[in-house]
Amino acid sequence: MDIVIKSQKIRLLDSPELLTDARNWLQDKSVIAVDTESDSLFVYYEKVCLLQITDGSRNFIADPLVLGNLSQLNSLFESKLIQKVFHAAEYDIMCLKRDYGFSFNNVFDTMIAARILGRKEIGLGSLIEQEFGIHLEKKFQKSNWGLRPLPEDMLLYATLDTNFLIDLRDHLGKELIDRNLMALAQEDFNRVCKSPPAASEPASIQWWRIAGNNRDLTFQQAAALQNLCVLREQIAKKVDLPLFKVIQNDVLLELAMQQPETESDLSEIKGMTKNFIRKYGKTILAAIASSKSARSLPRPVNLPKPSMEVLNRKDMLKSWRKEMGLKYDVPSDVILPKDILEDIASANPKNKEELKAIMVEIPWRFHRFSDQILSVIQ
Repeated sequence: MDIVIKSQKIRLLDSPELLTDARNWLQDKSVIAVDTESDSLFVYYEKVCLLQITDGSRNFIADPLVLGNLSQLNSLFESKLIQKVFHAAEYDIMCLKRDYGFSFNNVFDTMIAARILGRKEIGLGSLIEQEFGIHLEKKFQKSNWGLRPLPEDMLLYATLDTNFLIDLRDHLGKELIDRNLMALAQEDFNRVCKSPPAASEPASIQWWRIAGNNRDLTFQQAAALQNLCVLREQIAKKVDLPLFKVIQNDVLLELAMQQPETESDLSEIKGMTKNFIRKYGKTILAAIASSKSARSLPRPVNLPKPSMEVLNRKDMLKSWRKEMGLKYDVPSDVILPKDILEDIASANPKNKEELKAIMVEIPWRFHRFSDQILSVIQ
């Protein structure tokens, strides 16, 4: 179905036949811009609700909630011949891998490019304003993309980001080439393609995550907080809402600390509404009461602490990385990504061959910084 909104033609892909037509049109292109919209602020089980693709002449919006199966688009994403332009690709890629098992090659991430170029404002709206003098309206940024049918102004909004991505790639790509930084950027583009799939459901939150490091909870209070965490998760799954829309963390903590015994007591807790108490007050009180018979509690797994030598190498590498970041006027992790810094600190390579094995995914950085890194840790 074609929709014309404010002189902009958008092809809504809501049938397998239309999806196939779009795939056939796009598979011969050298570059396409991609974005997704999800519903993480409105449901417990987050999902991709829209997939927007443009080649600069046509705008497509695939509707996964109608189509279900988007597998035929995988050929576009795994193609090494078609460049996929994203902004902040990691989240989109993780979600698309989770929901559809896509594979990714040949990605250009305009946010990564902007960080490597030392831009201070790296949001897409800021970059578009800097490069083209155009202000993007972001009023639907936190909207519920799981709604159907979607209003036309939301569909138009969904295409705005992809409309500018290819031109933005051209601007940032030229600057990367002019400053001999494209090889560095390519390392991070390749790494983002390997991002793991997002989790299929939120990880269970244990009591210590909410209590924090500065709370001296009694065993009884911690047991109540754990019971409340479990209860909140059960409710969130049942009603399909994010945890924070069921009960906020600070409310859970206050309940555990105050130990209310009646619904009247619950009403004294800030954030406990009358409607919520009517629905769940008895189960909340039961969860708190049952904690009084608890004899054990889950505890955080204490991973083996790194040796002092490893910690010292890590600190020295961080100091060096920060100094280099200031020198090149970029965030310090552009100089050396956090995971590789930690691998180097743990492995303590003795020579370039050993260091090269650790930095195999980032050869530009190895050639540029290997001597300095070895000097720092030795």
